[in-house]
Amino acid sequence: MTKPVYTAVFERGRDDFWEVELEEEPRVHTFGRSLIKARAHIREAAAVWFDVEEAAFDLVEEVRLPKAVKDRLAKALRERDRADAAKRSALSTTREAAEALVRTSHLSTRDAAELLGLSHQRVQQLLVG
Repeated sequence: MTKPVYTAVFERGRDDFWEVELEEEPRVHTFGRSLIKARAHIREAAAVWFDVEEAAFDLVEEVRLPKAVKDRLAKALRERDRADAAKRSALSTTREAAEALVRTSHLSTRDAAELLGLSHQRVQQLLVG
């Protein structure tokens, strides 16, 4: 049996608290000074309302922000994802280069480290990892 899924809609209130309600059941609503608190409170409120354990349902969040702010947030998250992908790629390529320098060209780990701009300990980690 699949768990029910509810949409928790978060909005900043005039008093700087986060107001949150379930889209499917607007009578389930609460607030919190922070998103973390509001998340915890809406999960607890939904569990009480539906008379179930908090783990018996899933929440999908919709945080309502001004469009310009939401666009900036989306861009920042995309850029962080790209940076993470570039970091993974750089690690993989550096590992390949270390292996080529040490195993194919028979350089010492110290010489490979010098060429890669790394410590010899890091090169050693790359070779065993």
